[in-house]
Amino acid sequence: MGFMSMGFKIPRFESREIEESRGWMLLFGRRKTGKTFLVRNMLKYDFYFFVSRGRKIFLEEDGKIESLQYEVFLERLRHLIGEDVVIVIDEFQRLPDEFLDFLHYTKSKSRSKLILVGSSIQVSRRILSRRSPLLGIIKPIHIGLIRPLDILFELSKHFPPYKAIQLSSLLRDPWILEFIDPKGSIEEVLEQIIQAIKYNARSLVGEVFQEEDKELTERYEAILRALGDGCNTPSQVANYVSSLLTTPLKSQDVKKYISNLVEMGIAEKIKIYGKKRHIYRIESPLLDLFHYLDAKYGFYEMKLPIELLRDKAMDKLPFYYENFVVKLFSEILGCEVQKTFKPEFDGVLVRGKRLVAVIEVKYGVANRNDLARFLAKTDGWKCRKILVAKEAEEMDELEVYTPEKIIGHI
Repeated sequence: MGFMSMGFKIPRFESREIEESRGWMLLFGRRKTGKTFLVRNMLKYDFYFFVSRGRKIFLEEDGKIESLQYEVFLERLRHLIGEDVVIVIDEFQRLPDEFLDFLHYTKSKSRSKLILVGSSIQVSRRILSRRSPLLGIIKPIHIGLIRPLDILFELSKHFPPYKAIQLSSLLRDPWILEFIDPKGSIEEVLEQIIQAIKYNARSLVGEVFQEEDKELTERYEAILRALGDGCNTPSQVANYVSSLLTTPLKSQDVKKYISNLVEMGIAEKIKIYGKKRHIYRIESPLLDLFHYLDAKYGFYEMKLPIELLRDKAMDKLPFYYENFVVKLFSEILGCEVQKTFKPEFDGVLVRGKRLVAVIEVKYGVANRNDLARFLAKTDGWKCRKILVAKEAEEMDELEVYTPEKIIGHI
């Protein structure tokens, strides 16, 4: 079960976990990751409540929609919680703080399966903090971008292996699926993506800040621009944004802002193997592409030739392809992705404290010299040595994967 668009269904592993779980649970994550779609289209429920930004509460029951006052909602919910039913409350974080105490009070009498859905950073802070009245009585389930395994498994049924991986590396944001036709060339798909992200991407990030009672300040905007332009450490970002802001930021200040972006699901944090340092990047390829094009060419405010933007996006595609493949193998092997620069590998896969594999990804064909160079770099690394390429020969001591071989293993 998963996200349906483009004429087929993309399964998501989270739906099985939700269906098999009993009791109360929290689905959380940033906006436009498919939480509401998953609940409304892939799960069975008896009552669906939705809370608007103005705190109006709507109840969907038996195909009818009813508007409820808050007090009426609480009374209705109090009765439903005692019944053997499935209840969904979408955007519940917009309700007053006292609502969490209400849930804590009624939990002991519950026979229901309650699913809370929220998009705000405050969701995890309020529910999972040590002072939360719901701590320990509600199961948190994070809904992020579509997992590499989920999207590739489905797309591989409809497209040749290489194109399936190309598309998968770009389409993990569920919202983009409604805007593109993947049956065209990869260049045509990128043109459709560029047209879709010009306004949707910025409003998506803006919604996150608005939901937190923050404005999309020039500081956050500058930091995202820096990340999109290739800065990946707090010091690099601080140097970059200080030329854009009236008040320069120190590295420590930047680290605080980036940590918020990580918590919001906008940026990701990657450990440097064997070090206590990390690098950061925008997690979504679509948001990254938007901020890259905006930083380089003023994409948001200027009307630029689509051919220019497409060509620049094509330059970024190998980077997104590489990141996707590394994450795919980390899922297959049950590992965390880390990074190293001396020597430089596209990915270092670690399980706990144990080194499992190093991985190199070639967007195109890998010749014998490419394989030999990678093998030489891995000298002294006692782990699996994985090279992925569009085409490549086999070589002793290396595990060589082509798209066809990858599809055969998922």
